[in-house]
Amino acid sequence: MVRTAISVHDSPLGRWTRALGVPEAPLAAHVAVFWYVAGRTTFARDRRLPTGRSHLLFNLGEPPTLFPRDSAAPHHFATCWLSGQQQSFIETGAQGATALVGIEFHAHGAYRLLRVAQHELADRVIELEALLGDRVLGVRERLLDAHSPQACFALLERWLVERLERAADAHPAVLECARRIAADPGRCTVAALGRHVGLSREHLSRRFREQVGLTPKAYANILRFERALALARHGSGAWSEIAADCGYYDQAHLIRDFQRYAGRTPASLLRDGRPDASSIVVGE
Repeated sequence: MVRTAISVHDSPLGRWTRALGVPEAPLAAHVAVFWYVAGRTTFARDRRLPTGRSHLLFNLGEPPTLFPRDSAAPHHFATCWLSGQQQSFIETGAQGATALVGIEFHAHGAYRLLRVAQHELADRVIELEALLGDRVLGVRERLLDAHSPQACFALLERWLVERLERAADAHPAVLECARRIAADPGRCTVAALGRHVGLSREHLSRRFREQVGLTPKAYANILRFERALALARHGSGAWSEIAADCGYYDQAHLIRDFQRYAGRTPASLLRDGRPDASSIVVGE
């Protein structure tokens, strides 16, 4: 059973319906949330910020667009795809009626359920057929026939539970280190984590990259940025106080991370329009 909350967004950014579904056991250990969004936006381009989590997406409307950072042509995703662990922002856009349903994995969840080494997918957005074969298109066809977000989530839940029966094993050290990093991302060191789980720094980093997609340090840096941004958006003190609270060396260190992960200064990032917590509007 998936517990679902539905809301309607109506602002100068557009009008859309959003549904969030939280799975129960056994998927809850691997999937953070199912999500669904359908509607129209008034902006042409948004910037998706890194979150330390990978996403699987099914398109049910007009194909979204991925804008590469280099001079390559934009790519349109008509069916379904996976966005692996990103170490910087990606930019996307939509025209016409948007309808998407997605799965946001916990740090190790995509490795377990997709059975693919996650470092091979890091900083990539790839069609799901290339990973799982054409049979996955049948899942999308059933989603197109679903009559509600709840029906979409129930379908995805059944599909993933079936995959869980053949899931790859997550290393206990990876799970423990991901948990400890999430609890205090600004003050975890790889050496201390290795001592805690009884693995060498090199062995731990290799396992973590395979199953999470990032090194422990890179994963911690992204979660630290997320925490600093959340505190700033809630008005939790001056920038110097936020930097100290999140484990940055100083305010300049925090500013460099904001530029790295969002391409924005901290102050300008707070002024950007926000379709959701992990994206900002960059193109009207």
